[in-house]
Amino acid sequence: MNLSRRATFIAKSVGYLILVGAAIGTMIPLLWLVTSSFKTANEIFAVPIKWFPQLPTNVKSSPYINQNAYPSIKKPDALDSSVWSSLQGQISTTIWEEAQKYITTNNRMQNYDRLLDADLQREITQAIWEQFISRFPNEVWSSPTQEILNKIRAVIIPEGIDSIWGAFYRELGIGSVQIQDMNFDQITVKQVKWEREAENVRSIRRYAGDNNGTGFSYHFDDNRAVRVTASIQSPTPANQVRSIRIPVRGDASYHHLRLTIDAGGKTYRSSEPFVLTDSLWRPSIWRLQGQPSKLESDQIVMLSDDHIQGDKTTTLRLTFELYRPPYLAICWDKLTSNYRRLWETVPYNRYFINSIFIATASTLLTLFFCSLAGYAFAKYRFRGKKILFGILLASMMIPFQVLLVPLFNVMYKFEWLNSYKAIIIPFSVGAFGVFLMRQFIVNIPSELMDAARIDGCSEFGIYYRIVLPIIKPALGALTIYSFLGSWNSYLWPLIILRDESKYTLPLGLANLVGVYRQDYGMLMAGTLLSLMPIIILFLAMQREFVQGITLGGVKE
Repeated sequence: MNLSRRATFIAKSVGYLILVGAAIGTMIPLLWLVTSSFKTANEIFAVPIKWFPQLPTNVKSSPYINQNAYPSIKKPDALDSSVWSSLQGQISTTIWEEAQKYITTNNRMQNYDRLLDADLQREITQAIWEQFISRFPNEVWSSPTQEILNKIRAVIIPEGIDSIWGAFYRELGIGSVQIQDMNFDQITVKQVKWEREAENVRSIRRYAGDNNGTGFSYHFDDNRAVRVTASIQSPTPANQVRSIRIPVRGDASYHHLRLTIDAGGKTYRSSEPFVLTDSLWRPSIWRLQGQPSKLESDQIVMLSDDHIQGDKTTTLRLTFELYRPPYLAICWDKLTSNYRRLWETVPYNRYFINSIFIATASTLLTLFFCSLAGYAFAKYRFRGKKILFGILLASMMIPFQVLLVPLFNVMYKFEWLNSYKAIIIPFSVGAFGVFLMRQFIVNIPSELMDAARIDGCSEFGIYYRIVLPIIKPALGALTIYSFLGSWNSYLWPLIILRDESKYTLPLGLANLVGVYRQDYGMLMAGTLLSLMPIIILFLAMQREFVQGITLGGVKE
């Protein structure tokens, strides 16, 4: 007897452990989704995989080297440890010598000597090894030492160094200035010369190509802002300047960049900072006049003193001020950058409202019509009842793709294309919902309805006052099924809707990844936010959902 109990206990324990393991396994994709919504693009695609976002570096000076951008050099499998110990130093020296030949002649990298230390040499050596040399076949490593070094020299080319330089080298750069007038004509200002206004700006250098930019070297000795200025001649008077576009290559320091424009006594100041979130060239657009369009939501508004006149001058003095916020603010900017860019890049709030409206309306109509039809099939007798119910069940076997063309033709005849009606009404009743309601209502004693009729209650009153309160568990289950199906619907809204202002969340999120834009960080952030209504709905109705699924399966 004790052995039997022990065996039962062990079997139950193993079963529970399996269930717990399966639950943890199903949570791994959700964990990846949550953590990736706080990551940068480099962290999302990092090899080996990084499960959690990294805290940003507390940068005090720039340019600087991003350490540990690439993994350390590892011994090839084809080499013995004794051979590798003598060969590794020669390989590192060869890589560094070949890389220096290009770096010293490249205008964009010419200030490398400021960072000529062990960090720079280690990072560029590890980068070249990881990107080009680690993929050598095993036959190469069996060659003589000099032949191996020659093959290493052959793969180190300028294009390769250019591709890896941005992974570990961080430098603030400002590109050419472009002015847009009120007629939306855009003109590039030539020969912009930036000058330093603070001692913490160590050097300013220009380099050809690469957005015709200017590189800055700075150091925060104290809390003073880094400040550089430039005077430009605008092709149009200041009061006719709509916006100024200046490409900025950040140094991934998450420092705040603000712009001040002095136009003949009238001063424009940026309403919010441009945050240096990454090390790529990104356009910073500072809008002085006019209203932004739908595609200009990421522009920074310039505020001015409206009572001051004299802004008809064509001489503009630009002043960039760089601030170093507290480290907690830097961490907040880094972890929430995907969410902020999501709201700035696409009308996410509009997508969210559209999805809430369509899913709610479709769910309410589904609950009403399906419960009404299920009540009729369960408690009324009429000719062809079983045949109609069989046809209803058979319709569940028809793939939705088969109905696309005829359903689209119907919407076209009704002139419902590009409207919410075409998304909501065709799916306001479904065979599964009618079947679920019928299976639940059929177990309600008919004597309750008979007693209500004797008391003078109408047929709709019986449905509303007696049937609906009893089938709340089934309604809860159908609510989750219907809301989830409408919320995640992609194909039908994609075919029907043409106006982006009517897009639902699945359509809006799909636009974040395309041929010309692949921002998976924003996609993860948007997907995580889209899960919130589903999770809230399930937590609110989980009891009714479980009861509805359990009791709905009872046979008549």
